[in-house]
Amino acid sequence: MKKNFLAVCCLIILLLFVAWSTSQTKESDQLLEAGFVHPPDSIQTSVYWYWISDNISKEGVINDLQAMKKAGINRA
Repeated sequence: MKKNFLAVCCLIILLLFVAWSTSQTKESDQLLEAGFVHPPDSIQTSVYWYWISDNISKEGVINDLQAMKKAGINRA
């Protein structure tokens, strides 16, 4: 009888721990997702930007920079 009681108590403790652990993971996942959806201002998104065969024009550069800014890229 004591063994059964001890086994049930251990099972309950294990289930409580798993439930607590799962809730902690959900909170961490939500914080991580929020950081990707709305990154802080301290994060600098950048790209490696180059031209092939010197095919460059002032208008093209301006259009590229405006498109990058619209996409959230703030360093090139």
